[in-house]
Amino acid sequence: MCTAKWPHPKAGCSDLHVALTAPSLGDPHLAALTALTSLLSYSPIDQNPRAAAQGSAYPMNQNQVLHAVFFFGRLNRRQMTPNDFLEPSFSQRLQQKYPQSFQQYSTHLPSLTPYSILLQFGNEVAGCRTQNEMESFLHEFNSAVQTAMKKQVPNLEPSEFIFRAAVVAYSFYKEPQKEAGFPLFYGASLSCKGLTEKKIMISILCLRMWHKAVAFAVYHGQDNQAIVFPDEVKCRAFCYSNGAFTEKPPCVNCKMMYHVAFQPFEGDNRENIKWPHGNCAENECLSKLLQGVPGLQERVVSTDTSVIHNPPQNTYQAIEQEFANSIEANLTNQLIMLLQTKNFPHLLQFFEP
Repeated sequence: MCTAKWPHPKAGCSDLHVALTAPSLGDPHLAALTALTSLLSYSPIDQNPRAAAQGSAYPMNQNQVLHAVFFFGRLNRRQMTPNDFLEPSFSQRLQQKYPQSFQQYSTHLPSLTPYSILLQFGNEVAGCRTQNEMESFLHEFNSAVQTAMKKQVPNLEPSEFIFRAAVVAYSFYKEPQKEAGFPLFYGASLSCKGLTEKKIMISILCLRMWHKAVAFAVYHGQDNQAIVFPDEVKCRAFCYSNGAFTEKPPCVNCKMMYHVAFQPFEGDNRENIKWPHGNCAENECLSKLLQGVPGLQERVVSTDTSVIHNPPQNTYQAIEQEFANSIEANLTNQLIMLLQTKNFPHLLQFFEP
């Protein structure tokens, strides 16, 4: 059972109130940085028995989120330090508790966006196992962030809620002839602002976090090379709007990149907008599925039939080989060039709390 609760600005938490008094000057990015940092720093997780049993998992999530938030502040067009959006005494307390986040946000790269860390927390620490549990957990978080940001920027539009993923998706594999339940693997769309920032995170995720088959599909997104899943794999996505999750069809990119049983498959014309390859929630949830179901990756193939080979070159082993031979190096060079545009050190050091 998922039992984690998020603090609410109306709940009278003095530390949270102090943190939210930091001036945002009407800047949505500042408001988002302040609200997200505050909420994730003061959630009453100690009330969650499962979280207590997880030992150091929660502080690790905290460290990851703070570092990711500070990192995106550093990449912002108007570079921001934590002191630019946190009240001094609050910042000092956080720095004493999580010094690594403050020390390395301008030198080390995150491995996940804040909302993906939240999904990880919801599954591994808060214990959300069903669709209803995860949606309730995310709804409470979204509502708390929205309320906190509205206090700073009253006229803020929902579309400006930086760091909140617009779409979450889950995938699952239902074994034939097996009636037992099956786990849901959740993913989120990229919760960061700016095209360069998105490209940086997509490169990081392909190199650092995502399954090689998903990285292959993202890398070849414009080449019409897809990866093909077994029929038993299903994928569903949901858009968060007006306080509720609504089922949505996949975008054009996802339908081209992944041959999988999307539910629903067909949608309205709005979903024909082409997002950057790797932006959508389906990438993360399918990656987690491949990493979490033993033996499934060997059943994945690509649609690369440009040349007839013996043995076939569209097997998973061929995907792995191409990743090692060329994709990994090309993505690394691309990431270095993107970081240079932001004057960020390109030694490719990763934050590891």
